[in-house]
Amino acid sequence: MTSEGILALEDKRFAAMMARDFKALDALVHDDLVYTHSHGGGDTKASWLDAMRSGKTHYRRIVAGERTARLYGDTALVSGKVDFEVESAGQMRALKLVYLDVWAKTPQGWKFVAWQSTPRPA
Repeated sequence: MTSEGILALEDKRFAAMMARDFKALDALVHDDLVYTHSHGGGDTKASWLDAMRSGKTHYRRIVAGERTARLYGDTALVSGKVDFEVESAGQMRALKLVYLDVWAKTPQGWKFVAWQSTPRPA
């Protein structure tokens, strides 16, 4: 895998989030996902996908900005900027974030295993 390949997986994940393509997300996301939101709350794979399936969370628009992928053997770290337009609990929110996420090579291919984001300074 290359850095470009990891960023392509990121793009595929973001597209699946907006399209509510749960089959694609299930294939991309590791069962042990640790997802830490910019507000400090956290999710597992099951709770993160359930929030999207139920309609509690709907990612309307995701625009990835400047990003870098670094590979360390069977692990890849992606750091970057992203803008989300997300409907959460019935309210639209515009989020401008910086993030770090982790992908790991598994016998089933590369899987998204962790996300940590924080609001971008104004």
